[in-house]
Amino acid sequence: MRKQGKAITAVASVAVLVGLGACGIGLAGTASGDALESPPDLDAGPVVAETNPTGDKVKTDKFDNVEKGPGEKAGLVPTGPPPGHDVDARTNKSYFTIEVTNSEVVDHCDPRVGIDKLKPTRTAFLVLDITATLDANIPKNVGGDGGELYMPLVAETFSVAGSNGAPDRNVTSETAWGCFDDAVLLPPVVNPGQSVTGKLVLDVDAVTGQVTYDPENNGGWSWPYGE
Repeated sequence: MRKQGKAITAVASVAVLVGLGACGIGLAGTASGDALESPPDLDAGPVVAETNPTGDKVKTDKFDNVEKGPGEKAGLVPTGPPPGHDVDARTNKSYFTIEVTNSEVVDHCDPRVGIDKLKPTRTAFLVLDITATLDANIPKNVGGDGGELYMPLVAETFSVAGSNGAPDRNVTSETAWGCFDDAVLLPPVVNPGQSVTGKLVLDVDAVTGQVTYDPENNGGWSWPYGE
């Protein structure tokens, strides 16, 4: 993972704080608040990639992403947890969590509009079932108005990698966007106090590999798929 300081305060830019400029946990301007800190047993990397709600020591893959097992939750916490943990000792919880609860590789999908099945532009659709939560108290930890804070969940914040390939962020397509009814799709963001769940469809070349949530493309969380 790339070198950076251990603690990132709420005064830092949004891009540094969670890795996606205006599409991350952030604030228009600066504010005071607790620091968001990576576990001290890791040397570097973005906060969004370095936490592990299970309390186990994190493991990274060859692309500098924290590896998660199928259905295993990833989380982000403020300063406070002991080394190798990412559950806040004061509240016994993470402030942001994301989880790929299921993944399926398919060659078509039901359309959002119309009746004809949609086909992928590339090899297959990767359909992810995702759950994400952003704690209502997050404004107290990064400062500012809760209405201006959110975490992005759009397809562009994900990438995939086959067993021998480099991460591929080219996972969107018109047909992938057209899959499924709005009622079952994952919303584009999760706001403070919300827990959201739904499907996200990627258009991929590799039918097995790792899918990564990595807003800034500098290290995130990865889950296996297609195995």
